[in-house]
Amino acid sequence: MSRIKNLTFLSVLVLVIMMFSGCSSNSKVNTAKDGTSNATGNTQGGELIFGTVTETPSLDPFLEAADERSRRSVLMYEGLTWVDNDMKVQPRLASEWQISEDGKTYTFKLRDDVFFHNGQKMTADDVKYSYDLFLDKSFGTGGAGDFTAVESIEVVDPTTVKFNLKSPYASLLAALGGRYGAVVPKGTYDKGNLKNEVVGTGPYSLVKWTQNNSMVLKKFDKYWSDERGFLDKITIQIVPDENSLLAGIRSGQIDAALLTDTKFYTMVKDNPKLNVASNPALRWTTLDFSNDTKPFNDPKVRRAILLGLDKEEIMTAATDGVGSVIGTMPPAFKDWVVPISDLENQKRDVEGAKKLLEEAGYGSGFKMPLRIISSFAWMRPAAEVIASNLKDVGVTVEIETVDLGVWIKDWSSYKSPNTFNEWGGFTDPDLLYYRHFRAQPEGGDWRRWKNEEGSKLLDQARKETNEDTRRGIYNEFQHLMAKEVPSIPLFSPDSIAVTQKSVVDYEQHPSGWWYGLTYAKIQK
Repeated sequence: MSRIKNLTFLSVLVLVIMMFSGCSSNSKVNTAKDGTSNATGNTQGGELIFGTVTETPSLDPFLEAADERSRRSVLMYEGLTWVDNDMKVQPRLASEWQISEDGKTYTFKLRDDVFFHNGQKMTADDVKYSYDLFLDKSFGTGGAGDFTAVESIEVVDPTTVKFNLKSPYASLLAALGGRYGAVVPKGTYDKGNLKNEVVGTGPYSLVKWTQNNSMVLKKFDKYWSDERGFLDKITIQIVPDENSLLAGIRSGQIDAALLTDTKFYTMVKDNPKLNVASNPALRWTTLDFSNDTKPFNDPKVRRAILLGLDKEEIMTAATDGVGSVIGTMPPAFKDWVVPISDLENQKRDVEGAKKLLEEAGYGSGFKMPLRIISSFAWMRPAAEVIASNLKDVGVTVEIETVDLGVWIKDWSSYKSPNTFNEWGGFTDPDLLYYRHFRAQPEGGDWRRWKNEEGSKLLDQARKETNEDTRRGIYNEFQHLMAKEVPSIPLFSPDSIAVTQKSVVDYEQHPSGWWYGLTYAKIQK
């Protein structure tokens, strides 16, 4: 019986395998960003089985917003740029670019050796077609907000394309290789959609997708770079739950996986048979307020709730401490982050919280609804800690559990009450903040903050091309968030990557996307 077929029996074997697995010294994932070998005996080729408990609803790189789609897309699609593990924009399908002095014209030189999976050579016409989709309001891509500064895209010649902007946009390069960054052949959507098929330029092409079971990819033999795509075959295997995933890793039936439930990290982090790494991620968990409902439309009330929380206790309950308490940004944003020690209202102060509630007219307390999602394991224990914390300041938390579908419906229709949220994968401060906190219609502003000062800062930062000046604007915005508290960032869970010892040169990208599989090799 094959390794994949055997996975169906893993749930039954979980307890037995856990009892007899040995543990000792800690080990790290062997990595190399440029795809070179870090160990002897590596050869190209081989098959890797990557396990995951979640499936993507579709594969469409422009119309499917799910994180699970973004994670897979980087294996099969590419944009003009990409953002590397150090958060630096690097060339991808564009070999170089020039920016005009006024910051309103970007001219990209394209690689002339790029082919699509259907064998067609990529040209500037394909690039224009792909990014024009973001400018077409009738198309309906969720990534349109990342390209609102683009006025037009023009083909200069078969290997040169020009982006003309309405105003300078410092995040354009990151957006071109972001969540929706992809190039497809001209006319693709005239023939249908890409929900169940892939026509990209990435190192791996789609062979077969059996939804909620497995996805089989093969090495693309016309791929333009020799720095990625070392494996002959990747099978993305859906397993029933994370217990089964862990069992598959420990039994050797799964070669690599990302763990989301941190309790499993403590079970495998010292296993000498595995490579295990926990790294900061571009991901954060938040308590988002319904800023247009009483009493949460009062900044004093929101500030009081923040002062009443013990974020360290919340993170410990939610992740067993595998992560970082945060002020306004995940630590993976590195130089963009204002340290939590420099931000206002970050230390628990019960008496200060009570005083603010008294000033706001709520000295006798009130009831606070808090929505959680049934399928997110961390939310229940975190909510219970918050309820305990806020009881000390006179606020009674009423926890409401809904399924993900209800949560998405209410969130997208601006009807969400106070709620937990988890999101990430954004590789630039503008991509992180603008769509979420900029007032409508330019931004989404799903928390209904409607803050003029914050919107002004985000507009300034979007147009500023000097990185130091831009960083200063985002620092100011982070201080504003800490004072106004439209949302409470709680913690950033670490990304936990586990591979067999035979898997080398795998490095998990901070976004959570599976770039690491494009560098991975099997040591023979």
